[in-house]
Amino acid sequence: MTLRRGAGERIRASVICVAAPSDESGEPELLCVRLRDPKSGIARLFPPGGAIEPGESPRQAAEREALEETGYRVSLEPELERIARYPYTWNGVARAVTTHFFRARLIGDKRGAEPVHDASYHEGVVWLPLAAIERELGFEPAILQATRALIAL
Repeated sequence: MTLRRGAGERIRASVICVAAPSDESGEPELLCVRLRDPKSGIARLFPPGGAIEPGESPRQAAEREALEETGYRVSLEPELERIARYPYTWNGVARAVTTHFFRARLIGDKRGAEPVHDASYHEGVVWLPLAAIERELGFEPAILQATRALIAL
């Protein structure tokens, strides 16, 4: 697949990874990262993901970004992808964003994360109870919709 970037466009890949609960709540949890916008100072949760590098497929980027941002290795489930297009402003720059979202499985368990060495705006990994995704991901309807769709499959 050839990806083309227009002026100001950002093409990226993310994973939607749900795992068993960390506690006795019994509710599955979504793997997220807390990122703080350097310009606005607003911190939000996002499914792990990032830019697709030259020569990399969206699937490869999603797996790489999940490991880099969370320390967890994931395996993408075949044929489970949603593409979302939306405007987004980060660090004071407005862009048209296209994100390839993939449903993924955690390889190993939640205790098996590798150390994360990421940008200063990365404030940690969060396992978000599924009941909270509306509240935490609702800031961008396209992200929330893609997440919901892949969780429901």
